[in-house]
Amino acid sequence: MKKILLTVFTFSALLSTYVANAQWCGNVNTVPLNHNVAVGFPIPDSIPCAVDGTPYNQAIPFQMYSTFNFQGPQSIDSVTIDTIWNLPCGLCWSLDKASKTYSAGQFGILNITGTTHDVVGQYNLRLQVTAYINHDATGAYIQNPNTVDAAGIKIWLRVGTAGNCTLVDTASSATNQATALVCPTGINEVAANIPAMNVMPNPMNSTALLSFTAEKNAAYTMRIIDITGQVVSVKEIQANPGANTSVIERGKLSTGMYFLSLTDGVSSVSRKFIIAD
Repeated sequence: MKKILLTVFTFSALLSTYVANAQWCGNVNTVPLNHNVAVGFPIPDSIPCAVDGTPYNQAIPFQMYSTFNFQGPQSIDSVTIDTIWNLPCGLCWSLDKASKTYSAGQFGILNITGTTHDVVGQYNLRLQVTAYINHDATGAYIQNPNTVDAAGIKIWLRVGTAGNCTLVDTASSATNQATALVCPTGINEVAANIPAMNVMPNPMNSTALLSFTAEKNAAYTMRIIDITGQVVSVKEIQANPGANTSVIERGKLSTGMYFLSLTDGVSSVSRKFIIAD
């Protein structure tokens, strides 16, 4: 019994941390594109520092790769940026495209805004993406941030004090400071904009129905998370004020216990559910 309780407690801590650091702003930014950037993502020290206690609003231009290294060299058709976490508390992110999808060679803008009082230092932003490669329409969901980093989609952000912003040390082990941090305010103040959510039937077999109440028109992200804390499914939902529903597909998920997380980028709610044969 102690082992089971420890497993559940550990997962709960992982889920809280994950939610706290996946701060999607819930909007599409309108920053003009920069067509002069090099292919890829910014070098570590090129992104201005976020200063403790000072409002931050930074556009980060990029150009999507045409190839990257995922299980060997791959030709990219397009890449969807599903999640960016490990952001310092108080900051959130948005993109210039509602689909979050960029074809090979396409220019884009990542915008980071907000005010942070988080620990001074460097943060390796942890991306999870869906890569459509070699003309395969299915898409490979790459949920290991280290794999995404190794493929070249890597972004660093620094938090400093006024007049003091140290250079990024990409070889340092102190690059994931926010992953162990549950933000005291912000996205983990749960359920403020999601007053009701349910999954039926539970246990489910092949499909279930997610139902929830929304207080406004907003884009919601539904994630299915397994007992180890790994995100195994991501779905975007455009909600209207009032009652909303969305089908949950089992797909290739095995039997067992899962957690469903729903967020509008400001609030988040989670429910436990079971897949049974």
